[in-house]
Amino acid sequence: MAVDSVFFTCTFICWAGKCGKMPSVLVLAAVADEFNELARRLHNPLKTEEMGRTKWVGQIGGHRVCLVETGPGLINAAMTLTATVLNEKPELVIQTGCAGAFPTTGLSNGDIGVATEEVDAQLGIEGKIGEDVPDLLPFPILKKGALEIQNRYLLDQDLAQKALQTLKKAFSQKNVSVMAGPFVSVVTVTATDKRAKSLYAAYQGIMENMEGAASAHVCLCYNIPYLEIRAVSNRVGHRDTSIWALPLAFERAGEAVAHVIKAF
Repeated sequence: MAVDSVFFTCTFICWAGKCGKMPSVLVLAAVADEFNELARRLHNPLKTEEMGRTKWVGQIGGHRVCLVETGPGLINAAMTLTATVLNEKPELVIQTGCAGAFPTTGLSNGDIGVATEEVDAQLGIEGKIGEDVPDLLPFPILKKGALEIQNRYLLDQDLAQKALQTLKKAFSQKNVSVMAGPFVSVVTVTATDKRAKSLYAAYQGIMENMEGAASAHVCLCYNIPYLEIRAVSNRVGHRDTSIWALPLAFERAGEAVAHVIKAF
């Protein structure tokens, strides 16, 4: 796993209701519009701005929930999450928002993905000319005990599976597919079918995003359980924004996160 297994085992027992403690939850999204549905579901909401980012605080299912806009991309996500962790000290971090779905998965606009790992698809050594996927670095970018990270962050499988089962049940009557698998974080958004095929062949990812690997990195450093739950707004590959469904993805992602928070 991507964190100390004893820490995560104890944490998961608490989430299962055996510690008598109600954890605080920090939810991240790149842009404020991705919070519209989730903010609507907050009890006693308070909206503020910090560091030029929108922030909501309220309650869902008896938990204190903090929603923080990070800004798009890995650097924004890492900077905002680090600052927020030091102030809020959350006991669970959930990354959410829209994402592109790799065509091979069969996922459609509005469907939901749960990350089992995060891949930093641009970290490495330049490969042969014309290749879209870099070779691995010969050294780790992060060490955590015996764990050495090069570009892949294996997430807590118990948490991911619990979220997956919760969402499959919640959306079973709504014709919404829910799938778990690797997410791929990029700096350059994929805009060709060729690159989409290369990334899928390398990582078997189900969704492409721009923030997840950074958030996974920070949570690993601070020993904070991390989930990533996104909804499909478009397919990964040839870029045709006329068939994107951003409002639908924002709504579904918010609904999904609310279900998971209530379930825990």
